[in-house]
Amino acid sequence: MLGGYAIRGRLGEGERGVVYLGAGDDGGQVAIKWLRPHLAGDPVAARRFTREAALARRVAPFCTAKVLATGVHEDRPYIVSEYVDGPSLRQAVARDGPWAGSGLHRLAIGTATALAAIHQAGIVHRAFDPDNVLLGGEGPRVIDFGRAQAFDGQMFDGQAFDAQTFDVNAFEAGAFDADVAIGAEPVGVPAFMAPEQLLGRAAGPAADMFAWASTLVFAADGVGPFAAGSAPEIARRVLYDEPVLTGLTEPLRGVVAICLAKDPARRPTAEQVILRLMEHPASGQRERERAAALVSGHRPGPPVEPVREKAAEPVREKAAEPVREKAGESVREKRRSGWVVGAVAVGVALVTTVAVVLVSGNDLDGRPRVRSTALTGTPAGSPTPTPVRTANLVSSPLPGTDATFFEHPSDTARLTTYSVYSAKAKQWVYYTRDSLSGKFRKYADVWESVLSPDGRYLARRGKRYRNGYDSVKITDKMTGRTSTVDVVRRPLSAYVQAWSRDSRRLLLNVGTPIKDSWQSTGFAIVDVTRRTATVAALRESRLSDIRYGFAPSGGGVVALAVGARRQALRFFDGDGRRLRSIPDVGAGVADYLFSPSGKKFVTNCPGLATGTACVYDSLSGLELERFDNRCTNLANWYDDDHLICWVRPDTGGQGHQAQVVDFTGNPVRVLVDAPTGAADLSVTYTYTD
Repeated sequence: MLGGYAIRGRLGEGERGVVYLGAGDDGGQVAIKWLRPHLAGDPVAARRFTREAALARRVAPFCTAKVLATGVHEDRPYIVSEYVDGPSLRQAVARDGPWAGSGLHRLAIGTATALAAIHQAGIVHRAFDPDNVLLGGEGPRVIDFGRAQAFDGQMFDGQAFDAQTFDVNAFEAGAFDADVAIGAEPVGVPAFMAPEQLLGRAAGPAADMFAWASTLVFAADGVGPFAAGSAPEIARRVLYDEPVLTGLTEPLRGVVAICLAKDPARRPTAEQVILRLMEHPASGQRERERAAALVSGHRPGPPVEPVREKAAEPVREKAAEPVREKAGESVREKRRSGWVVGAVAVGVALVTTVAVVLVSGNDLDGRPRVRSTALTGTPAGSPTPTPVRTANLVSSPLPGTDATFFEHPSDTARLTTYSVYSAKAKQWVYYTRDSLSGKFRKYADVWESVLSPDGRYLARRGKRYRNGYDSVKITDKMTGRTSTVDVVRRPLSAYVQAWSRDSRRLLLNVGTPIKDSWQSTGFAIVDVTRRTATVAALRESRLSDIRYGFAPSGGGVVALAVGARRQALRFFDGDGRRLRSIPDVGAGVADYLFSPSGKKFVTNCPGLATGTACVYDSLSGLELERFDNRCTNLANWYDDDHLICWVRPDTGGQGHQAQVVDFTGNPVRVLVDAPTGAADLSVTYTYTD
């Protein structure tokens, strides 16, 4: 008897304990892990053993073997757990051969969901491998938390990867134990260890994702991505060689490949993997339900009736009628130093912002979806981009500047607004088109002036408070009516950030300028039809120089800093509640972040400066493209296959040009040409298709 259970047999063993099959008085079966006899009285071994139970109890029971009880017998601790009646993944592959098709896809989602639950509990497993995945009747379970550690939000994965610090000679000299890492504590076998583990560095959740990917390859081919005849050779391949992905097809192959990146900072999270894999029709219903619950922050439960979210209450219900401006305190302008590129040799500070109009076919507003579906009338796939027109362009001067812009009548990305810095007045002067293809009109006495994507509305923010409020004027060009909507009381300001895709809502950034930065406190959304504003105050840290944009479906809001080289893209609902985040992206412009289809977003590559671009999947956050370019500012979208940014032209490096560039960084077409000596210039393109 052990812990009140009769011992019926031995299930397995590890370096610290032996696992027995136990039976209770009612006939129910359990698994009992008991510390090995030679470790009795060892306080370190006992502490690690009991820590295993404590960590396992923090994890949602649907993805692991639930801990039922703990105790001590003959001076040795034991753990009583739920018995999972099924083979390990290694045993199943040995018995039945490699997995493929929908079965492999469901295994991938099930195990990734288990890791998501483990990581959400603040735990890194550190020993995920085919032996620790049990295939029960209700789906895969991840067991053995003997090597797990609590990380409680501290990310270990930001360390730069450097394989040169790995001592291969020590391996070849026999100094490596197949069950012990270079560090002080066992962390697994080398075939399923991440490079940072082999290097003796702290292992965070990204190490588990590397092990997950290696395990999936093993399931697909029975060998693994770095198979070799000895532990030293396996370790060398893990550190230096590309993985062999035999037996994998898309989309699983691409997900596994990025999870096997040598640099932990490039690997996606478990939640991101789940979101990508759930787009595939092979995903089973049970896997969908569990995975969707994890990525939305809720545990799976019994079916319930859908709950309708309460609509956000506007700040004021009555429509704001036009009023005459009265002299009063000046509204402070947003500080541009955080998002306008500084002078480059010739003193021209240039920034391109592309107001992308997003199709509504993707449920990417921060709420993870369970199935890949499209709204009625919207193609499910990415639209085929119209070829970039390079011939028969019409050149026109930009009023108030020495710059020239180039258009084609069929362009879907149109220059609708630009602003010029007046050195004399020490402020920016806005020029906005009368329509999507009309003449530019100067608006000198405003902080911002932005045309809606459909060309019907003009939003302007005056330079003075109106009855104590910072307000925005909205002119309906169809009716000629101008209404003023009060947004926030002084001393706060709210500058115009972006229009929604359907031109029905306007997003403003609420905050105050502090020295050379903008300290945001949240955002405001103006309902253009009702002429009311809803203000969302964010209970978030790191809001300095934050910009906001509408998420691709238009329902949510995203936040990103233009100057932070490594950060998380945060998703909020209209009331400012955090929905989710995509970690480890670079600097970007939130209001023009997403491609016209809404399926991609672009930032500088994490940790790197301007001159690099990383393109990500909007739903999962997986990196799709990475390339160098000659951009001197943050790049934005022209269409789904091209970006816009300012570059120095090839003609002797004189002046700057806003160019369309492809995903190799090569120029395709000139949009704006600003010669040397031109005034500082900011241009905004609107995607109108």
